[in-house]
Amino acid sequence: MSKFSMKLGQASPTILTCLGAAGVIGTAVSAVRATPKALRLIKAKKDDLKTDELTTAELIRTTGQCYIPSVLIGIGTITCIIGIGALEKHNRAALSSAYALLNESYKEYRKAAKQVYGEDADNKIHAEMAKDAMVASCDWGYQVYNMDMDPESEYLLFYDLTSKRYFNTTMAAVLNAQYHVNRNLAIRGYCSLNEYLSFLGIDGVEYGDEMGWDIEFMADDTDAYWLDFDNQKTTLEDGLECILIDTMALNKIE
Repeated sequence: MSKFSMKLGQASPTILTCLGAAGVIGTAVSAVRATPKALRLIKAKKDDLKTDELTTAELIRTTGQCYIPSVLIGIGTITCIIGIGALEKHNRAALSSAYALLNESYKEYRKAAKQVYGEDADNKIHAEMAKDAMVASCDWGYQVYNMDMDPESEYLLFYDLTSKRYFNTTMAAVLNAQYHVNRNLAIRGYCSLNEYLSFLGIDGVEYGDEMGWDIEFMADDTDAYWLDFDNQKTTLEDGLECILIDTMALNKIE
């Protein structure tokens, strides 16, 4: 595929949107311009037939040719709108397929890495990932957990491997957030990534409302209906201590 074709494909939704908007305006303008001519034809037809009223069929035959341009522009506009929907559906399907392929490759890589290098190597890789991320504390409120319940609890540094985020909170707050994820899975069958992050007091991420955990996918992968979280305390090479949060890979939720 040439670069021009790729750029054209990427710009197709924008092009169709512009054409659709122009089509709506064009249809209205064309219909307004055709109306005076249609009225003259109706008057002439009434005079020929010496009648004050025309049937629906007579009106269509008399004025139909005046509105042919409007009909054609309208059909083109509808086609553009349908095309936008089809492209959006195709792009979403492509995104889901790409994510599924990436997720499957990631799981196979982790499995192979553990077999070759052992569990300790996998933990060190996670620690290295956390070390490379930007450390930042947060003062956001919690939607589920009330910090006033244990004001003397120790604030700890956490790194969530799913969202690649550092944040400061208490262990009780993290366990409470993880509990509510599983509660939502049990009640309605899914929990989005952004909902999980909101329980932790972290801002959501792009596509976080579309990705998460679905009980059906979990059952297919592990025959389990509970999302296990691995909260592991780790000390990085520079002496920074943090707790790594790891869990099952994400999947697309409906």
